[in-house]
Amino acid sequence: MMLNRCVFMAALAVGYLPIPTLAADPAPDESTAVLSGQQIEQALQQPRTRGLVPRGLTRRDAPPAEQSVNLNIPFEHNSSALKPQAAAQLRQLEMALTSASLGKDRFVVAGHTDSKGSAQYNKELSLRRAEAVKRFLVAKGMDAYRLDTVGYGSDRLLVPDRPDDPSNRRVEIRDLGNSSQ
Repeated sequence: MMLNRCVFMAALAVGYLPIPTLAADPAPDESTAVLSGQQIEQALQQPRTRGLVPRGLTRRDAPPAEQSVNLNIPFEHNSSALKPQAAAQLRQLEMALTSASLGKDRFVVAGHTDSKGSAQYNKELSLRRAEAVKRFLVAKGMDAYRLDTVGYGSDRLLVPDRPDDPSNRRVEIRDLGNSSQ
């Protein structure tokens, strides 16, 4: 019995036998997870300090840290047309951007693609997708002047070592701060 088990394990290790797998519930696809309005709001809020003044040397030429969040907003293939399931994430985004803490801020809606396709096509597609998100938000009552759009194409990959990875296809929302400043 022990010899049979050793032969089985050796055959498994060498690759002569397939590795047995147990049936399990499929893992939820994290790329389609919808962030709540509260999660988006927290990601975009500027860090708050309690009146603390930094002591010692500070770097004056360093730009302030921008707060941003990456969202998976589904579009039709090679298109800027929003898929029906995009509405759930966009409603959460609308709630966050019109919340009391972010309601006066301006934002950049930045489109990103993976590296499939030409650089020029990807930049144009990512800009059209960012503009589609802006149109959705404006149609829901958000002021258009609070939203700037940009398309980066595949210039700013989220996963640079895997340029074709689907997670590189995203819409990034960056908080530019108070619009009345």
